[in-house]
Amino acid sequence: MRRMKARGRLTTVLLVNVLAALALAGCLAESVAQDESEGGPAALASSLSNRARLPIVLLHGMAGFDQIGPLDYFYGVKSRLASDGHQVFVTEVDPFQRIEVRAAQLAPQLQSILARTGARRVHLIAHSQGGLDARYLVSHLGFGDRVATVTTISSPHRGSRVADVALGILPGPAESLLAFLANLIGGGGQDLEGQAYQLTEEYATSVFNPTTPDDPRVLYYSVAGVTRAATLDIWREDVCDPLLWAGYLLLSGHGANDGLVSVDSARHGVFLGTVPADHLDEVGQILGTTALGFSHKTFYSRLARFVTDPSAPSPI
Repeated sequence: MRRMKARGRLTTVLLVNVLAALALAGCLAESVAQDESEGGPAALASSLSNRARLPIVLLHGMAGFDQIGPLDYFYGVKSRLASDGHQVFVTEVDPFQRIEVRAAQLAPQLQSILARTGARRVHLIAHSQGGLDARYLVSHLGFGDRVATVTTISSPHRGSRVADVALGILPGPAESLLAFLANLIGGGGQDLEGQAYQLTEEYATSVFNPTTPDDPRVLYYSVAGVTRAATLDIWREDVCDPLLWAGYLLLSGHGANDGLVSVDSARHGVFLGTVPADHLDEVGQILGTTALGFSHKTFYSRLARFVTDPSAPSPI
């Protein structure tokens, strides 16, 4: 991997802010220890006609881990979806690790969910890096016959410029600090530098996307978040969390974004649209606080209905 020289205090502040935001968002509550058709769109739709009975599995992004006090990564989402009548599971993978490692950790958890529920397939709803884990799981680990839908929320399908800038200060003291933080938060055996490189635009466009095609047996949906530096329309627009300001400013010259991932990068499969939320608000962090005009629980409730019911309206 090409290494760049340190770019000064601004990039250091950027990286610290991003790590702080991800660590606060990354507090995953609970872990869990044959193909129906391979035809065209009509056959695929037919094979998913009973998808309302399938379990929903939530996949966390970078920095997710067991639990911090009362917090969970998808804040209050599991209980909301359960109250809606869905079977909901939340997976857990290493917080700072490469995509292929995290996907391999997902595999036995999904197998366990299928065995426990008796279902043949599941719906995956993934935030941030979790969306890349899901795509790798389906394309490289042979789960196309066990996954009905993959819905990604602000996943960096085309990489994140924030990761590109952060990598510019990895060599030297910053690299040591990152290794320390990774081991402190996630335990030993983490690979934060490898993870960061896989979130870059270079890796996404030259390696990941060309080698990770969509499986024709799976429906892919995507959602992006949009935040702003300031707004007078507090009921329809989101103001960026201070923890994400550096990332927002870095990305603002390249279009709408959520403070870490641009809308353009978040598009994949059938793009459902944008929500007024920054990268933390998208999962109800911190402690359920989001923009006044955005309820993350209502969003996930509508999204769950959409993926499980082919006749349901778009969630956005």
